[in-house]
Amino acid sequence: MTLYRHLTLLCLSALFPGAVLAQAGNAENWFQIEVTVFTWDSSNLEQELWQPGKLSLGFPERLRRLRQVSESLQLSDWSIFEPVLVNALTPEELQEPAPVVVGPPPFAPGTDVFQLPDLERTAFLQLPPENHDFIGTNRALTQSAEHRIVFHGVWRQALTRRNAATAVAVMGGRDFNGRREVEGSITFYLTSSGDRAIVESNLWLNHFSTQAPAEQVWELPVLPDILVSASSEEEDTALRYYVDRIIQFQQSRDLRSREFHYLDHPAMGMLVQITPYTLPPLPLPPLPQAGSAAPATPL
Repeated sequence: MTLYRHLTLLCLSALFPGAVLAQAGNAENWFQIEVTVFTWDSSNLEQELWQPGKLSLGFPERLRRLRQVSESLQLSDWSIFEPVLVNALTPEELQEPAPVVVGPPPFAPGTDVFQLPDLERTAFLQLPPENHDFIGTNRALTQSAEHRIVFHGVWRQALTRRNAATAVAVMGGRDFNGRREVEGSITFYLTSSGDRAIVESNLWLNHFSTQAPAEQVWELPVLPDILVSASSEEEDTALRYYVDRIIQFQQSRDLRSREFHYLDHPAMGMLVQITPYTLPPLPLPPLPQAGSAAPATPL
């Protein structure tokens, strides 16, 4: 790698850190994944036998939350745009020079690092509607009185073997003081031979009540820090909910690329599709031609 190209990569890493890391790793086995999870609101769940002692709930250690593009475009402290009345400033403050904002990267006060989203190379980034294939199917589910969509995600990632796979968190449906109607994770990985992709779901459908149970039978796992929302901090002043039933959706399925897969369950359903994806190379500026002088750097 020439010095010119090396310096270019260093500059790009400041704006697209996730993309540079992806290029440095293995660009093979990337897939675009689309998942829809919905509930059967018309099913008679009272006819099923759900036993608390047979549940195996929990979030894996390798867990990622799908990141929204809007999260990369927000400042951590919007107070810099708050208007200040000139007559409210002291004479000393009026004489102080205004702060100078230098970029790139764009100015973002606080501890968060500003990153430009890279839709083509960033893993676990929620993709915009133009990348969705389930638009018609999701519309039919939404218009049906028997179904209710609680999660829909479209993202890209590299598939690894099971022991190194990273799960995607699912938090969907109605919110009950920071806990959601449907919680859990979905994991995609390759078999040991690398010739097949597999999806494993460990989801659970929670039913809440405002009445405290006589004895605590159903227990939810502790939420990882990445899934704790700000609303959970207001639980003391809000209406308190108690979980009185948990229905687990735990299945695995071999996947064929570019095929529509449906995982069924008495209380929920899941639609899955994976499509091979070619990770594009980083856009590097052209190298100077032989014999031409490099552009002078202004002092």
